[in-house]
Formats: sequence, structure tokens, C-alpha cells
Amino acid sequence: MSPSDLVIRLAIAATATWQIVEIWQHSALMAPWRQRVELWRNRLGELLRCPFCLSVWVAWLCCALLLVEPTEPSWQSALAVARGVLYGLAVSRLANLGNDLFYSYSRTPRFNR
Repeated sequence: MSPSDLVIRLAIAATATWQIVEIWQHSALMAPWRQRVELWRNRLGELLRCPFCLSVWVAWLCCALLLVEPTEPSWQSALAVARGVLYGLAVSRLANLGNDLFYSYSRTPRFNR
């Protein structure tokens, strides 16, 4: 893997990590699961409640999926699917960031009729 490929994969891992943690911490879809986790009084519950703590472990997983090449050919298709999911999450985070940064310039004006 070339140094530029490594940098690109790490950037993808970072943005995918950011998006995964954001979805877990702020998504209405995850609210019921977060409520259940609030009741857990153990290390796993602490990990899932703390965005900083969670981001470390999610980042490890993302890096492993993007940087490790499987030695078994049977794992290649599963890894390709997992990487596709991470790429999609990274693109989604960048799109959200772009929307936040350029919202006042790019929103469609609404007219009262």
C-alpha cells in the first residue's frame, strides 16, 4: 500500500468513525438502544455512553476493516461489503459537514404565498 493510499484510507476511517459515533449519540433511530444502555452500570455501558471512549474503539474497527488485507479469499467479499458501508458512512459525514458549512449559501429560498 502506497503512502497516499494509507492517508486516504485513514481519512475514510476517521470520517466513518465520526459518522458512526454521531449516529449512535444523536440519531432518533438509536434512541431506544441508548435508553437501554443508560441502565447498564458496567464498563460496556460506560463505553457506549461516552462519545470519546466509543470513538477510540470504533476507530480501531474502521482501521482494521480498511487497512488489513485478508489472507483467506473467502473473506474478500465480506470485507468488500464492510468497506463499502464505511465508505458510505464517510461520504455521508462529509455531506453533512458540507451542508453545515454552506447552509446559508446553498439552501433553497422559501417564499410565503
